[in-house]
Amino acid sequence: MVTDDPAQAACNSDIIIFVLPAFLHLKYLKLLFPYIEEGCILIGMPGQNGFEFDVRYALRIKLNSCIVINFESLPWVCGNREFGKSVEIMSIKTQLVGALQGNPSNARIPKFIVELQKLLGNLPKLIISGHLLGMTLVSPNAYSHPPIIYGRWKNWDGQPLDYKPLFYHGIDEYTAELLGKLSEEILTISRQIGQEYPQIDLSEVIFVYDWDMNHYSEYIADKTNIHTVFLTNGAYNGIVHPMLQMPNGTYLPNFNHRYLTEDIPFGLVVIRGIAAIAGVKTPYIDLVLSWCQNKLRKEYLIGSELIGKDIGETRCPQRYGLTTLPEILGLDW
Repeated sequence: MVTDDPAQAACNSDIIIFVLPAFLHLKYLKLLFPYIEEGCILIGMPGQNGFEFDVRYALRIKLNSCIVINFESLPWVCGNREFGKSVEIMSIKTQLVGALQGNPSNARIPKFIVELQKLLGNLPKLIISGHLLGMTLVSPNAYSHPPIIYGRWKNWDGQPLDYKPLFYHGIDEYTAELLGKLSEEILTISRQIGQEYPQIDLSEVIFVYDWDMNHYSEYIADKTNIHTVFLTNGAYNGIVHPMLQMPNGTYLPNFNHRYLTEDIPFGLVVIRGIAAIAGVKTPYIDLVLSWCQNKLRKEYLIGSELIGKDIGETRCPQRYGLTTLPEILGLDW
């Protein structure tokens, strides 16, 4: 059934899977709220950073009767072949990790992960592990897409190009090092939270090199370091920077692409908000975030504070009034 009626879509649903851009999650959750029943499983695939914050905000009194799962990424590397008709799957991840919050014994379908695996096939292998905040911290788009765009265009002279630069396969050593720096800052956030709340399992928050190896090992020709892993990952073949073609056939970078419009307000800003609550300094995240927000003509970060006028458009915890670790961890869930 294809419908635009939320009542028809959600009534008696055992599982609701969100395969939408992050900026639509809250809108859909609010529309579905009256029809979500006890034991329903809400799955973000991927939910992107801060999915759980939207869910808590929208579900309110129904939260404790539902199960929420967020997966770290898409099952595939894919893209539109013909919009609205067909897509091209370029590679399939080896595994896909998700985290769960809520009481699984309340689920309307007891073996829901088995059923979800059937929908995807043998790969990627679905793994449920750790705390939901771990998925918000490890979701890779937030700490890979923006720094790759920053690395490629930070010194751009404004002149058009006669080609579309390769995205992952075009990174230089500086950008690879920057990816590592952002990943290290995220690991520091995770460790800080773990020190204060050792019962919270954030073990799925891993270094960017390890993440790529876990998901793409069979595609990677040279596994020496972050730089070689990105340059030789066959899963990334043919992926180029988002570009705008000019009438004369040349190209300009498209900074209004989802790599920034989604992965900043619903990605890196979320992580930066968690860092602020955890008391962790993030100079490299701040570097990338400051440059990217300028390209988006948005204001999130002012100096070292997340107090910009556009914070309300993001999914950072502060937007929901969440300002302590117990609140972002959902310890009262």
